[in-house]
Amino acid sequence: MKKYFLIPIIITLLFTVSCDNQLERFPVDSLVEETAYQSVSDLEAGLRGAINSINRGGGQASLIAFNSIFTDNTRIGGDNGGQQLNLLNQILNSQTGDQGTWGDRYNAINNFNRVLAGAAAITPSASEATAYNNVLAQCYAFRAYLHHDLLTYYSEDLLNGSALGVHYQNTVSTSDFPARATVAENLTEIDNDLTLAASLMPASSTDKNYATQDFITFLRARVALYSGDYTTAISNANSLISSYSLANQAQYTAMFNGDTDTTEVIFKFDNVQGNNSSIAFNWIFTGTGGNFIEMSNEFFGLLVPGDVRRTVNVDPTSDPGANVLTIGKYPPGADTNYINDYKAMRLSEMYLIRAEAHARKAAPDFAAAAADVNAIRTARFGSPQTTATYTSLNEAITDIKAERRLELSYEGFRFVDLKRYRNILNEGIERDPSDCVGGIPCSLPVSSEKFTFPIPQAEINANPNMTQNSGY
Repeated sequence: MKKYFLIPIIITLLFTVSCDNQLERFPVDSLVEETAYQSVSDLEAGLRGAINSINRGGGQASLIAFNSIFTDNTRIGGDNGGQQLNLLNQILNSQTGDQGTWGDRYNAINNFNRVLAGAAAITPSASEATAYNNVLAQCYAFRAYLHHDLLTYYSEDLLNGSALGVHYQNTVSTSDFPARATVAENLTEIDNDLTLAASLMPASSTDKNYATQDFITFLRARVALYSGDYTTAISNANSLISSYSLANQAQYTAMFNGDTDTTEVIFKFDNVQGNNSSIAFNWIFTGTGGNFIEMSNEFFGLLVPGDVRRTVNVDPTSDPGANVLTIGKYPPGADTNYINDYKAMRLSEMYLIRAEAHARKAAPDFAAAAADVNAIRTARFGSPQTTATYTSLNEAITDIKAERRLELSYEGFRFVDLKRYRNILNEGIERDPSDCVGGIPCSLPVSSEKFTFPIPQAEINANPNMTQNSGY
């Protein structure tokens, strides 16, 4: 997928004239909001640029790195020269709040809003109507996706509709002073955007590098689970599970090693040379070799022989006997340069969402929950596995939490899961003693404020209406 960037440019006047009103005129070649988008083709280019501005895999704002390093799936690597020590030490950055997520997400949201604003001034021809509607649908879908990211990390309690959420930015903004809306208000806005997206999405929109109707269904299921609407979560998960198949062992390997299989992929961020989003660079020196962050000993011990996830997660250069555990989920095999797509939505997550929803709904169905977890285990081992028996919510969530750790490792979920489950299991972050040598903390209390990101201090200083999270 080609990447395009639209950057507002004001061309400096080259000649000085004596007439004052001449200085108030825009240069004829100036690219401003009124002239940036003049055709549906322009809108499509703007959409690609907006999608490209979402940082998921690499760079300063990587939530993939955060979820693995801040928690218990990694440890300090043998070639560490100071990289990622703040995350290993569970230090959040109150200035950027954290990993630059606040600024990154709102910047991307504003990019989608600018495309929508530009589209309002364009009347498509009959032959352009499908493409035009697709641009609008994409913008609404990604705007909902990004706001849910913000809500997940910056709200203290997604199960409490009255709790503070984030500001829902649905217009182009450069200078206003918004206040935080409640979780319930955020969820309403997300639902509104997804409804708009679904109504506009052409049936021909099936490219997994973009939002689709299945993207919308997937996001509805995830949002519903996180916010406690378990009936809706199950309904949407059912829809996707009936339409897709779990990858077998060979397909699962190919999905990560070379990006050559998308059997169970619903949506992925297409990664190409030049956009500096190497996911593996979060843990290893991809140019010269060596690990500054390695797989934790505890997690390695959970990856048993016969489970294809062991083959995929543990790089073949690893040497357990020498205590070298290289993370191999994003290998150089795609093009020998570690340019791997980020699979942001996979069918296995739908099974896990449905399992959790069955266990947590008012009338729990523990048998259905266990069957969904076993479906994933059977696919990953390539042979029928024994279905667990749950007799309580605690038992079910403990097992689902463990399976999510195996299935979604290094994909940006571990911190979120620990945050969501801590009040059920009364567990914070607990690292194995062998993974917290050299002064690295072995635990984070269940009551720690660090399970919610701080609102960036710069935002608090500049906006008198912005409320900080407790504990900061």
